[in-house]
Amino acid sequence: MISYEPLFRTLQEKGLKLIEIERKCELSSATTSKFRKGQPVNLQTINRICCFLRVPIEKVVEIKFEYDLPTTTKPD
Repeated sequence: MISYEPLFRTLQEKGLKLIEIERKCELSSATTSKFRKGQPVNLQTINRICCFLRVPIEKVVEIKFEYDLPTTTKPD
């Protein structure tokens, strides 16, 4: 699952609000709504935000695993 928690932390650290990112990065309100709802957004959008904030992608998105993958055992 994709999480935008890093984006909201980064915005807080920089004293910015999502509405400012919407305006300065020329995003639609539908796109910023997707951030609030944790829905997927285009990678180009993430790139624009990273460039504007001058941060690596890890400061905007993270992947949270909902389950553990089964472990495989090596044959003897």
